[in-house]
Amino acid sequence: MTSNKIKNIITSNSILVADKVNQLNQEDKKVISLHIGEPDFNTPPDIISNTIQALNNNHTKYSSVPGVLKLRTEIANSLEMENFNNISYKNIMISNGAKQSIYNIFQVICNPEDEIIFPAPFWVSFPESIKLAGAKPIVVPSKPNFQLDLELIQNAITTKTKAILINSPNNPTGAVYNKEDLKELVNIAQKNDLYIISDEAYEFLTYDNIVNTPIATIAPQYSDKIITIRTFSKKYCMTGFRIGFMVASKKITAASTKFQGHVTGNNCLFSQFGALAALQMDNTIINKMKAEFQNRRDLAYSLFSQIFECEKPDGAFYLFPKVDNYFNHKIKNSLELANYILEQANVALLPGSAFGVENYLRVSFANSTQNIEQAFINIKSLLDQR
Repeated sequence: MTSNKIKNIITSNSILVADKVNQLNQEDKKVISLHIGEPDFNTPPDIISNTIQALNNNHTKYSSVPGVLKLRTEIANSLEMENFNNISYKNIMISNGAKQSIYNIFQVICNPEDEIIFPAPFWVSFPESIKLAGAKPIVVPSKPNFQLDLELIQNAITTKTKAILINSPNNPTGAVYNKEDLKELVNIAQKNDLYIISDEAYEFLTYDNIVNTPIATIAPQYSDKIITIRTFSKKYCMTGFRIGFMVASKKITAASTKFQGHVTGNNCLFSQFGALAALQMDNTIINKMKAEFQNRRDLAYSLFSQIFECEKPDGAFYLFPKVDNYFNHKIKNSLELANYILEQANVALLPGSAFGVENYLRVSFANSTQNIEQAFINIKSLLDQR
């Protein structure tokens, strides 16, 4: 018998879809994958070479649980350039991707029955990480344009509320929360003595000269209660390296280090040397990748908005179109529509229900323009037949 804790968490829809895509590919179906949340670009050469050099230098042993000191120092220096307040390596802890950092935080700050408020749509692992900590996810809807509904957040606060969790640029919607709303969110948190947890996995990826404002830079006076999560996965195409990090008060960082010491210990040592090279390399490659993502965003939006009602995303690499006008007596929800498109059009998408809302699909444009165009043709042809 498995534990009640495991029975109460939901398997990631993205994993289920990936398994089905692999099965169809083995049957020579040639599925176009617009469900994957990772860049399709290669890891930059400087990162690869530094990782290989680390292996050649036998950096293959245990290391400090919170991460290599030089890497943590370089991260702190880069954050200082972004106007993070009073930052040092003691505020940084390296984990196995942003996902582990988020898991660590809830284990560290939550007691049983504590409540964590966050807006929907949300990243699939948020509620499960909260439940695994014995706490309760409290989901509030976003506005129709996917911006924060501060009134609903305020109304959701109770004596059990421990933190407000946000994600900007947002997965799955691509929304970038505006600075004025973030300021007001800090005021709400401060009045109620709440943590703010900010998942900034896509912090670098915004379009049309829109600036993503790290919430920690808005309220230096409240920095001890703001926890920022970032990753090397998206910006540096290092998903397989499993390098994420947390930025928090020294107290929270020390507590998270204590917890991680009993879970995984240190992050992969030679991967950390790859991350160090990422911070030190020229940004030309990153800027080219960002420009290409903007081209893909423009293409994907121009195409899919012809068949779906869709907000133009300001960041990340996802469209999140509304699709309920295609529901009928045979296709009643987003999961059934996503499966129908996968099986009949050979295009893999994710259902909105995976992200806490019905009636939507997530379309990743982290794929080539050729595949985006072909995916649109396949889907439009299928839906036109109905």
